[in-house]
Amino acid sequence: MSVKRELNQLKNLIGIKKSIILEGNVDDVYELNGKYVNIQEYIMELFSSKKYTDRFLYDRNSGIRGSKLSNLILTSEANNAEGESAASEFEELFNNSGSTDAQEKQDTNNIKNPLQFFSVLNKNLNRADNKKMGFVADYTDYFFSDQSLDQDDRAVLTEFSKTLKESEFIISKVDELSNCVIFITKKINQLPPSLYLNNPEILILSLPKPNRDERHNFLASVKSRIQVTDISTEFDNIVDATEGWTIKELSHFVKFSCNFNQPIPFNKMFNIYNFGEKSSPWEDLSYEKMLKLKDELSKRVIGQEDAVDKVAKVIYKAFTGLTGITYSAKRTKPKGTLFFVGPTGTGKTELAKAIAQFIFNDEANLIRFDMSEYGQDNSDQKLIGAPPGYVGFEGGGQLTNSVKEKPFSVILFDEIEKAHPKMFDKFLQILEDGRLTDNTGQTVSFSETFIIFTSNIGASEVVPSANKEDVYNEFVKRVQNHFTFELNRPELLGRFGNNIIPFNFIKDKSLKAKIVKQKVRPIQIAIYEKYKAELHIDLQDESILDNLLKDADERRGGRDVLNSLETNLVDPLSEFIFENLHKLKAGTKIFAKSNTEKRKLDFLING
Repeated sequence: MSVKRELNQLKNLIGIKKSIILEGNVDDVYELNGKYVNIQEYIMELFSSKKYTDRFLYDRNSGIRGSKLSNLILTSEANNAEGESAASEFEELFNNSGSTDAQEKQDTNNIKNPLQFFSVLNKNLNRADNKKMGFVADYTDYFFSDQSLDQDDRAVLTEFSKTLKESEFIISKVDELSNCVIFITKKINQLPPSLYLNNPEILILSLPKPNRDERHNFLASVKSRIQVTDISTEFDNIVDATEGWTIKELSHFVKFSCNFNQPIPFNKMFNIYNFGEKSSPWEDLSYEKMLKLKDELSKRVIGQEDAVDKVAKVIYKAFTGLTGITYSAKRTKPKGTLFFVGPTGTGKTELAKAIAQFIFNDEANLIRFDMSEYGQDNSDQKLIGAPPGYVGFEGGGQLTNSVKEKPFSVILFDEIEKAHPKMFDKFLQILEDGRLTDNTGQTVSFSETFIIFTSNIGASEVVPSANKEDVYNEFVKRVQNHFTFELNRPELLGRFGNNIIPFNFIKDKSLKAKIVKQKVRPIQIAIYEKYKAELHIDLQDESILDNLLKDADERRGGRDVLNSLETNLVDPLSEFIFENLHKLKAGTKIFAKSNTEKRKLDFLING
């Protein structure tokens, strides 16, 4: 869809339809005979090209403006029957005999109320003389305070409908253009449905944002003014990166580029304009730091080397600027997209945190959404904000607000299988276009984000196996079946591509021992900080390790290792400390011993 096509349709149907509602991108500028004009000027030019001799513009602040205002019929038709002219009606209404054109323009400011304007329309759209009149009613979003119309509103709209419906049909004049009124609004739902529903005399046209060719043509016309160092090589990327922008927004970017003493690279200019930051954390990643990527991620997530390897490949692509390059040259897509699937407690969320820490140097740059909270029918509105008129409209969307605040972030959609199916339309738009429009009409860019989905699909059905490849293939198959057959959304699989990353069951006892060692250390530190006492526990002792892990189910991964550690170490240890508080002092040593007979740990003070 293009702006030009819709405007051509507008041109073709002016006068064919007595009333046209123009909605959507109406605040932009539009190319007309080699220059760019606003929508009012554009329509007035269309009226002129259609030989409309009388053209009027109305809004509720300025009233009616235009030439030959005295040609308007302003009073009842009864006066006409008595032989009064239209001009005398004008003079009588405003008590302004012998007024000049300037005075006429001033006096029409008295017709400001929308009901008065509709009254004028009702008297002039079907007039019997040969005068061709075109009306533009702008800012009609503010015609009515709400959708619950009062009695006067209903009366005037009924009369307007009658005007359109009950005009005399003359076969000999079927090829003549009718008088026409064009209503301009940002959103059609701001107008009462009774104005336009089921009315064949009214056409609704939606003006879209300019398409790629239209953005290209405008930017080409101002190319010499775009102050970036790489304009020749980056021109097409600028066109692609500004997808969803209006012509006005493009002009703002061009003006912004002239703020600097000397041209700077487009990527930096784009980041400053969009986010107010000179450089992206992606650009600040050094080659030396990237060499440590796998080691840093593996410190946080134990026993998932294959997952870490696949994640590293995706981050390498983002670092080298080759993300999605085979699918599109656009730079609007997210930096990376990952789909983590596997047993609960195997480190999916932890790996997402590790990625945020590594790329953005702060785990707080992880924006997490628990999809169990988005299972209701209207949950998608939480992400982008409630529609106008609904509670919470002013607050905006949870997702769009978060990305506005932190454009450089890892976005985690946790347990995606619990989301309502409507949510996937929003995910598809993010993954495909790298942008989302909130309830206020602002477009939010995801081009600097890293998107991660996690899921436990198949966790309860896939059986732990010694063959790791079989487990991986089974999880991938379960994900494919879920999106293809259960959700009937196979197109999402194409967006994930080869980035579905299965996490393996934690079966190896040595891996569990690593998790235990990692989690025991904070317990030792906490005891020392509070009591100045030392906890000694020999994790090389198989019997101690067996006691700590005896309740851990490998189906529930590392999380169940923590649960078992809580039950078999933290609980009895806290009870022992409570009973021996009077004995604890600086330098006290607490030793954990294995009680093989009772299959539990005992604790002793000072050996």
